[in-house]
Amino acid sequence: MNKKTEQDLKELSAFPSGYSIGSGLTKREYFAGLAMQGMLANDKTSEMVWDNGNPDKSSTEQVVSMAVEFADELLKQLGE
Repeated sequence: MNKKTEQDLKELSAFPSGYSIGSGLTKREYFAGLAMQGMLANDKTSEMVWDNGNPDKSSTEQVVSMAVEFADELLKQLGE
């Protein structure tokens, strides 16, 4: 089995179909969304992000960044 490059793994479609090419979410986007969903389901993370009913920009950016890092690491591990 040949290894896929990191860029190849980031661009793989999460839900491939035979009818179109390049539409929908990539695996990277899908996995990042799942990671972010899991983090925000945690009460402590939600409290960190939401400040008086408004999202805190720096905390939001941190959660998004972590979600992408988790997705990238998962794709890297799956590609080996």
